Amino acid sequence: MSEPSDEDPRESVQSGTVVAGRYRVVKRIGVGGMGEVYLVKHVHTDEQLAMKVLLSTVISDDSALERFRREARTPARIDSEHVVRVTDADIAPELKGAPFLIMELLRGEDLDTLSERQGALPQATVVEYLKQAARALDKAHALGIVNRVVAPDDLAT
Repeated sequence: MSEPSDEDPRESVQSGTVVAGRYRVVKRIGVGGMGEVYLVKHVHTDEQLAMKVLLSTVISDDSALERFRREARTPARIDSEHVVRVTDADIAPELKGAPFLIMELLRGEDLDTLSERQGALPQATVVEYLKQAARALDKAHALGIVNRVVAPDDLAT
């Protein structure tokens, strides 16, 4: 997921918007091919979370919509400390009926950004991150779940 730019023509949810009566949008933190990710704060608990919203340009694509639905359900089935936890999924009028999912907010940085900033990472560090990813993939594969793409920006430190 890339950082948003000022020139990005895609729709955005305004800061301060309350989605589904529960999540106040703080700011957009990423943009991908299917969705935008926002930092949100739960209005009752003040917990900071991430909200992924399906882009309006792909809502009418049935296969994209089904992938998004699977993305909401799959982490709960895997149940691994190395897979982001999804806590809610819904649609909301504030998002013009677009589906969204709420995930734990990961802190740190993804491996792509880390390696760009630091250059080549120490071998032991790389092996540890790969072990964690392999444990999560092993659990997924045991459930019949196949992740077709695992990229450095999918892995966080």
